[in-house]
Amino acid sequence: MREHMLAIFIALCGWVVLITFSLNEYAFHPFISFRNFIFPEEPMDIIIRMIILSAPIGSTITAYLINERKKLLDKTILSENQLKQAANEWRMTFDSIPYGVFITDNKLNIIRANNYITDISGAPFHKLISSMKCGTTVCKQIDPIIDCPIKKVLKTNKTESADFYDHDNGKIYIESITPLTHKGTYTTTYIHVLVDVTDIRKKEIKITQSKNAFFNMLKDLDAAYKEQKDIYECLVVALSNIIDAKSPWTRGHSLNVTELAVSIAREMNLMDKDIETLKTASLLHDIGKIGAYDMVLDKPDMLDEDENTLIRMHPAKGEEMLKPIKGFDKIISIIRSHHEWVDGMGYPDGLKGDDIPLLARILCVADSYDAMISDRPYRSGLKREFVIVELKRCAGTQFDPQIVEIFLKVLEK
Repeated sequence: MREHMLAIFIALCGWVVLITFSLNEYAFHPFISFRNFIFPEEPMDIIIRMIILSAPIGSTITAYLINERKKLLDKTILSENQLKQAANEWRMTFDSIPYGVFITDNKLNIIRANNYITDISGAPFHKLISSMKCGTTVCKQIDPIIDCPIKKVLKTNKTESADFYDHDNGKIYIESITPLTHKGTYTTTYIHVLVDVTDIRKKEIKITQSKNAFFNMLKDLDAAYKEQKDIYECLVVALSNIIDAKSPWTRGHSLNVTELAVSIAREMNLMDKDIETLKTASLLHDIGKIGAYDMVLDKPDMLDEDENTLIRMHPAKGEEMLKPIKGFDKIISIIRSHHEWVDGMGYPDGLKGDDIPLLARILCVADSYDAMISDRPYRSGLKREFVIVELKRCAGTQFDPQIVEIFLKVLEK
C-alpha cells in the first residue's frame, strides 16, 4: 500500500510541475501563442520547457516502475515461502521413512541423511553431514568391509547390494548403493538405502508391507540447496530399490526396465520431458506390488487363478498409492496401463491400440523383455533368442508392432 501511494505521489508531482509552470507562464504572458509557448525563441527557455514537459513523463514511468517492483517483490516473497514450505514438507516426509536413506558425495562423505540413520549411528545430524563417512556410520569401520557394495559400485558403476550384520544392535541390514552421474560422465553422488531384514532372514520371509513410506517424498524439493532435480532422482531411485528388494527375483528389475525403456524412447527421438516422465514411471511401475504377499512373488510354482488376480491388481494399486503426489498424472497413467495389450486383452482396463498411452506401450515391451530373460522362482531365465521370437510373435496382439521393431534395433546395437 505504501509503495502504491508513493507511485501515485510521484506521478502527480510531475503533472503538478507542468501545470504550475503553465499557469505561471499564462499569468505573466496571457497572450502568448501556443507555438511560442512550446517553442520559445530563447535557447535557455527551450531547455527549461523540455525539462518541464518531460517531468510528467518521467514521473509516470517512475511510478510504473515502482508498481512493477512491488509486484515482482510480492511474487518473490510468495515463491520463497512456497519453497520453504516444500522444503519443510520434504524434510518431514524424508524423516518419517521407516528405512535408512542417506546420500554421500563422490568421496563418500555423508551430505544428506534421515532420522533412521542418525538413530542407528548414534551420531547427531550435524555431525553426520559434517565429518562422517558411510563406513564409519553404517559398518562402524574406517575402511569398507570385505563385502561392502561400494567396492563393487566403484568398479561397475551400477547399483549393488549386500547384507551386513550390525554388532551394536544385533540387526541384519541390506544396503543398496546406487551411483548418480552427471550427464553420464562422472559420478557425483551415491544413494544408500538401508533396510532392516533381521526378521526376514530369521523367519525366511521378505520385507514387510510398506504402503505409505514415500507418498509425499517426491513433492517440490528445497531450492535453497540448488539440487532439486538431483534429490528428486535420488528419492525415485531409492524407492525403486525398496520396491525391488521385496524379492531376490526382482532385485534390479526396475533399473533394468528403465534402461531398456529409455533406450527405446531415445531411438524414437521422443522429447526429453517425455523421456524423463517414462524414466520415472519405469522406476516406479511395480510400486503396487508393495501391497502383494511375499509368498505370491516367491512362489516356486505357476500362480493359480486367485494369485494371478492378486498380481493383476498391482497397476491399479500403484495408481492408488501415487495419486496423492501432485504433478504425477502422466506418470500414474503410464503405470496403470503398462500391462494393457494392443488387442484389448490386457488389464486393468482392457484398453486397445492407440487408447493405450504411447509411453505405457514402450514400458510394456521393456518390462516383458526383462521379465522373460530374468530368473523366476518357477523357471530359469529364457534365452535371448527365444525372447526375441516371442516379441515378434506377440507383436500386434500384446505389443505395439512398431515399438517391437524399434526395440529389436536397440538390442542389435
